[in-house]
Amino acid sequence: MLRLAAVSALCLGLLAGCATTQNLVNKVSSSDTPLAQVLKQRPDLVKELSTVEIRQFFNSVESPTAAQVKVTETGLMDDSVRSIRTIYSFKHVDNDWKLVETEKSYQCMRGKNTKTFQTAVCS
Repeated sequence: MLRLAAVSALCLGLLAGCATTQNLVNKVSSSDTPLAQVLKQRPDLVKELSTVEIRQFFNSVESPTAAQVKVTETGLMDDSVRSIRTIYSFKHVDNDWKLVETEKSYQCMRGKNTKTFQTAVCS
């Protein structure tokens, strides 16, 4: 009888710990992360036939206050553009990530500046 009570108490403790862990995971990894916001804003990224590279950066590992999501699209149907890079900048305000700036730049296929990205549209 004592053994049954001990096993029951242990199982109850483990289940309570799982619930606490799940609550913690929900707080840390909300669906409103910068990456999730960009993917909601740009559903075309999933359907595009071009090559898409997505990177998420934070200013700190613990308690970040700023983040960037960099989306680079290559293999486009435009023969004047090699790649389009869009950088989404976020700030952590009131326990929520807010989009503060979006910057789009282009890497051209021809012309004098084909190795770097520029804000001017390729011709």
